[in-house]
Amino acid sequence: MQAKGKRGTWVIILSLIIALILTVIPLPDSWQPFRPDWLFLVVSYWVVALPHRIGLLWAFLWGLIFDALIGTTLGLHSFSLCLLVFILQLNYLRIRIYPIWKQALTMGGLSLLYLALVLWLSRVTGSPESSLSYWLSAAINALLWPWLFILLRDIRRYFKVN
Repeated sequence: MQAKGKRGTWVIILSLIIALILTVIPLPDSWQPFRPDWLFLVVSYWVVALPHRIGLLWAFLWGLIFDALIGTTLGLHSFSLCLLVFILQLNYLRIRIYPIWKQALTMGGLSLLYLALVLWLSRVTGSPESSLSYWLSAAINALLWPWLFILLRDIRRYFKVN
């Protein structure tokens, strides 16, 4: 009989690395407003799917990596991700039972909160990074959530990540 342990950590790390790569892939200027927040979406999925494994420490570390990668103030995305992960951990049972369209709306609302936090913190630190198209990312995140949820759920089941 095999002991139950943590399996598939490499799958989680690989999905987060892919999210970071998708974030820094150059896009034409006309497509920039349509870039989703990949790290936010992937971290959100893993928190909802495995809240006993993925939590504030993961959000903090990957937020710091994200800040270092894109050159923003260190801790800006880290703090925002930690706050959103805290909210998700409080509500993961509720989010899990929602139909996929309601999950997408919830993720869109949480994405708005995440973007507002990042914008506020960037203005407080003196490096505003906003335009009107900045907020379009929340709608893109909501539209992308069902597809990403199904993809990551199937990957999690295939590799038996627990």
